[in-house]
Amino acid sequence: MTRRSIGVVLLGLALVVAAIAAAPATPEPPLAAGSLDLHATFGLITDPAPCPAGVSPATTECRTRIGPGLVRGLGFVTVRYDWPLGLGPPTCPKDYAKLLATTGRLVVAGKGEITFAIAEGARCLWFPAGPEPDPGPIPSVTGLQPRNEPQELTVTGGTGAFAAASGTAMLEQRWFNWARIPDVGGETWTGTLDVPGLAFDVTPPMLSGAKAKTVRLRTGAKSVRTRFKVTATDDVDGLIPVSCIPRSGSRFHVGRTAVSCDATDSSGNAATAEFTVTVKRTARRSAR
Repeated sequence: MTRRSIGVVLLGLALVVAAIAAAPATPEPPLAAGSLDLHATFGLITDPAPCPAGVSPATTECRTRIGPGLVRGLGFVTVRYDWPLGLGPPTCPKDYAKLLATTGRLVVAGKGEITFAIAEGARCLWFPAGPEPDPGPIPSVTGLQPRNEPQELTVTGGTGAFAAASGTAMLEQRWFNWARIPDVGGETWTGTLDVPGLAFDVTPPMLSGAKAKTVRLRTGAKSVRTRFKVTATDDVDGLIPVSCIPRSGSRFHVGRTAVSCDATDSSGNAATAEFTVTVKRTARRSAR
């Protein structure tokens, strides 16, 4: 793969994650003791790959899916699994295909792994041979293709803090153009993750210092460099970094400019704050 193609793939992946993750989070209690309402969003890349053991490559197309996500209550997570597709007979009629059962894992940064099993698809769906026509940069998503068929997921265990993990979820898929290699898309998981004895941290950090600020512009100047200090404190992680746009030390022009700040802790809990920087011209002194 060329550097240019890798860059295009990563850009598309970032857009997928940003678009899906923009939805408002479902409110949760400060600590989910032993059970977490799982709302996970992953931006994924899929590539052709050898079929796993026990799957006949003669009637199956296999791909590998891998990608990152920020999951509230877990933190930064990477998902990886093989994705086998049963093409035509004996699984389905000609020009039809069904999603086959598979397994995979979630790697939770610094905490362990969660293993899972994905159930076989419920039906055969139309899947003609040959590449699909390119529908453009933002293609419509159809539910008539196996690549966008929902699947049931079962948590089967894990390692580290998640050794006794269990739970179920529904996996909703969203893939853009199957004819492109690698394909860029994403998926969301909605369900429940149970880990006896583990208290999931779902409390966002607290932001301080996001207060409105007014500054004066020097005579003849077009902008003024303005500094401010916004901090974030988390019950588990302590003091954590804050990102602001525009950042402290930027040049601000006459008028009101909104500054947006955010901070995310190691468990994927995000907090945001916004304030206004107002720049006024220096009043001219009247002549005597």
